[in-house]
Amino acid sequence: MSKGIIDTLIEKRISITVMESCTSGLVASRITDTEGASAIFKGGIVTYSNDMKVMMGVDKEIIDRYGVYSSQCAEGMAKAVKEKMKADIAIGVTGTTGNVDPNNEGSIVGEVFFCIIVGGEVHLYNVKSDVRGKSRREIKEEYVDCIMRELQALVG
Repeated sequence: MSKGIIDTLIEKRISITVMESCTSGLVASRITDTEGASAIFKGGIVTYSNDMKVMMGVDKEIIDRYGVYSSQCAEGMAKAVKEKMKADIAIGVTGTTGNVDPNNEGSIVGEVFFCIIVGGEVHLYNVKSDVRGKSRREIKEEYVDCIMRELQALVG
């Protein structure tokens, strides 16, 4: 599935970038698994900590007001990386995988928030997944599959 959407982006010469937290660079990895992706992939940033999100351009007030696990944070991530990388499409993703985050309120196991900005259109998603018995890697893969499906629906 990922290859198909990335081939479409290459064919249409549409650039893409990502700022990831809970997926730890797996979205970027999926994009670059397709030969020729260097023509459209501007780069990606993994911002696992709140401080790094702020350093990369997410407004601290968003995190303070809505929490790091929120649609607002995912949107802030996408907007910040889109501006920094000057890309046509930007993805921001934040959430929790296998356990509640003791450092951040609002952490719900198996909940991911992501934002896909295509041109100037902002698309927000909140997905809850049953993570029982799954490894962190399996949960991340599930999140990325969902992101790629939504990207395909928007661009494909």
